[in-house]
Amino acid sequence: MPELENLKKVWDNVFSCMGCGECGFAVNPNAEIYLTCPVKEALGDAAFEIHFSRGRMSVLKSILKGAIPLSKELAEFVYQCTECGNCTETCHQCDENVVLKISEWIDHNNVWNALRKDLVQAGHAPLEKHATLIELMNNPEMKNPYGEEKSKKYAWADGFSNIKEKGEFAIFGGCTMPLRQAETLKNMMKIFQAAGKDIAMSKDEWCCGSIAMRIGDYKAVEEEVKHNIELYKSMGAKTVFSPCAGCYRTLKKDYPEIIGEELPFEVKHITEVLAEMIKNNEIAFKEAEAETLKVTYHDPCHLGRHMDLYEEPREIISKIPGIELVEMKRNRKNAWCCGAGGGVKSQFPELSLDISKERVREAIETGARVFLTSCPFCVGNLRDAVNQMSSEVQDKIEVVDIIDFIALKI
Repeated sequence: MPELENLKKVWDNVFSCMGCGECGFAVNPNAEIYLTCPVKEALGDAAFEIHFSRGRMSVLKSILKGAIPLSKELAEFVYQCTECGNCTETCHQCDENVVLKISEWIDHNNVWNALRKDLVQAGHAPLEKHATLIELMNNPEMKNPYGEEKSKKYAWADGFSNIKEKGEFAIFGGCTMPLRQAETLKNMMKIFQAAGKDIAMSKDEWCCGSIAMRIGDYKAVEEEVKHNIELYKSMGAKTVFSPCAGCYRTLKKDYPEIIGEELPFEVKHITEVLAEMIKNNEIAFKEAEAETLKVTYHDPCHLGRHMDLYEEPREIISKIPGIELVEMKRNRKNAWCCGAGGGVKSQFPELSLDISKERVREAIETGARVFLTSCPFCVGNLRDAVNQMSSEVQDKIEVVDIIDFIALKI
């Protein structure tokens, strides 16, 4: 296998980096930019160049020139990145008076992905905990990275008469929500029941493979991709939706890139489905309570910067009676990462939580009582952060999946 096979494909991206440092130090309130890299900020005084984009680009230039090799030591730094994509959003965008078209030539996540692929191919990755996740994902008795029996992933669906084996409108439940936040899926089904909506679900769905792809081990997901596509074709699915931001991104973006053609079905996120249902008057909300409730919304990286899905969740919130949405100072394309992505949560849990605590503090600054989001990884990590913080913080804010919030209001 050719050395640096994937990095050589993004050579132009790497050498387009001018080393200006906006990816680490940009602050411009007029552009709603308040720093860029969550890892750099969470590490504080312990951070140095390789912990944010400019430093990694500098290292990659040396690697591509043959000055330094790929190594396990390098991998330890590389995987301390959530792949949130904020560096791409900020690249040469901090000052509107300075227009540098070079920023349009760099897709940082493509570069980090290429680097991770080459680290895996060279045998320097996956790291220990990442390797365990992939092993569990590929275990035929599990097919999920949590090491749970396959049957447990579908237990949440018991008792719902509006779940069918086949149909045009099908759910891809993923692994995290069924195994760690099953109540949210039950609430989703209550919403569908109230609207008289049936869905199709298979009990042979495998992990979408996102965890392995983010780590860079694409060979490990070849079976998963083929199996899942054929599965939903056999179900007669025309629309496949997922309540998980990671699964949504993987199915909608990664799968077509891997197979080299469009999928035989449309992929939607649950917020797109719910927004359509509200627009079609399929969801009836209760009357507003006397006091207006302030909520804020966190944009998951896999929905926002990765897939440009920002407005549907806000459209949903705007239609709920008695609710006022107050935005955090960093929102939409400039939203601060929750810290759980890119394999950071599993391999570097404390770093992940430190990033999440910063986001929690930002949510509290808005005066909101409810902290909404639409990704099970974000929900889990933000809740973990709140639980580690003071009782005063815990009294001020509650992290809630947008599905659960809707269910409370119908």
